[in-house]
Amino acid sequence: MSRFDRVEIPYGAYWSTPFAKWQGVLQHLHSVRFAAHVAKSELAKRNLTPDLFDFGVLGITQVQYQSFYGASWPLYEIGMKHVVGPQLSQVCSTGPRVLLTGAAEVQLGLATTALLLGADRT
Repeated sequence: MSRFDRVEIPYGAYWSTPFAKWQGVLQHLHSVRFAAHVAKSELAKRNLTPDLFDFGVLGITQVQYQSFYGASWPLYEIGMKHVVGPQLSQVCSTGPRVLLTGAAEVQLGLATTALLLGADRT
């Protein structure tokens, strides 16, 4: 039996921002704002509305201007004004920690649908 038998990632309900070379063409963008912009666009492409979500996680390793606001800021930008969640940072494993946190919230019944955001830059 799976330890996460209540957790699934529906087919097609995932995406990635464009990958750019370190210090390349996207270096001028604020990664939290960019992650929110891409997430909002990708959710719209899939006809997924912000009201479907009741939990969110922001993973960010490199501190940036105004990142103090944590997950609340990009979730608000996406239109999820009703959603709260943590900001996580763990050197070399922020992504896995974000996945584990979102999955645990759903598995424990604390949330039904979670949006997981990774917003790092180098």
